[in-house]
Amino acid sequence: MREIIKKLFKQLIEIFVTVSGFTIAKMRNSKQRYWAALLWVKWFFPFAIFVDRWVFGRPQKSLLSKTALLKFILSAITRYAYINIPLRSSSEQTLLEYHRKYGGFILCSAHFGLTMAVFGFLEKHGLPVVSISNGGARKKAYGWNWGCTEPLRLIKPDAKSLIKVHKALAKNEIVLVYCDHAPNDNFQNDFLFLSPNIFEYTYKATIPLLFLGAALAYDEIIEIEFVEASHPIPSTVEELAVVMEEFRCFVAQRMEKSISFKRKSPLLV
Repeated sequence: MREIIKKLFKQLIEIFVTVSGFTIAKMRNSKQRYWAALLWVKWFFPFAIFVDRWVFGRPQKSLLSKTALLKFILSAITRYAYINIPLRSSSEQTLLEYHRKYGGFILCSAHFGLTMAVFGFLEKHGLPVVSISNGGARKKAYGWNWGCTEPLRLIKPDAKSLIKVHKALAKNEIVLVYCDHAPNDNFQNDFLFLSPNIFEYTYKATIPLLFLGAALAYDEIIEIEFVEASHPIPSTVEELAVVMEEFRCFVAQRMEKSISFKRKSPLLV
């Protein structure tokens, strides 16, 4: 009976988020859609926490966050309309210099919640990007291209992904990789794993990499963070180990979770 109730609540919440996104998308001002999304999060958050705790039975430290709710509603709005999301990055020059110096490179990130804001940020700077992903349950990037005027291009993580990544990098495109994974894709856990595959690939293929973070700042503007590894192109196994540990610490500091490396599959991610 409890499982039936959980399933019912999940369906109701999905419908509510979709309807809310559709309603906010009807606003004429694209920038106001973002601020309306923030108000929606503040209004809906107490109820979401109640449902998360008492219906789904999640422990206190694994409860839904405001960042997660903002992610859901921004994706829901993006399915129907463009959102002019206010973005900021104090490390913008690091990104631009990387692209000038290397052309194509790997952008290593994790499921920070607001990572998808980088797509609009890159588009505004005229930087082409492709993401390694299967597109989720619906097999397409449904509402992921926040702040973009063009659809998001994906590389499916399969046996052909390596060839596609090579082609993208050769065309000076940025390839975004979510390096983290969780058991049953449950990112509400207090621990996560990082795949070593993409790091080993950059080492063997001498491809530069850059770390990407994203978070909601104190003034409710999404802040994009680009951090250079001590060895942008690891040339030895020792340098590779250093870069991997730097990324593990980078993710752990921003997620406050237990992070360790564990291979998920033989594919790139």
